[in-house]
Amino acid sequence: EAKAKAVHDEAEARRAKLEGASVTISANAATEGKLFGSVGPRDIADAFTKAGYPLEKSEVILGEGAFRHIGEYDVLVHLHADVETTVKVVVIAEA
Repeated sequence: EAKAKAVHDEAEARRAKLEGASVTISANAATEGKLFGSVGPRDIADAFTKAGYPLEKSEVILGEGAFRHIGEYDVLVHLHADVETTVKVVVIAEA
């Protein structure tokens, strides 16, 4: 029980850190805003980890699949069975 509580508390602490966090990912895109590839859970987890918010790819939940257009997206992050939060991901075209 103590171990489960410790895991839950750690997830709560991570959620508090992630509240309101956002990250910008630049991707190769056409002039009309369609990406030549896609931005998926791995890209999002890597970007947050680089920004100082360690995230695993498995914790990033994309309901409609990978992003294929530039824009702002709200992404669900599932840290524990009872702990989730939403973070903002901005996908921009590479210069």
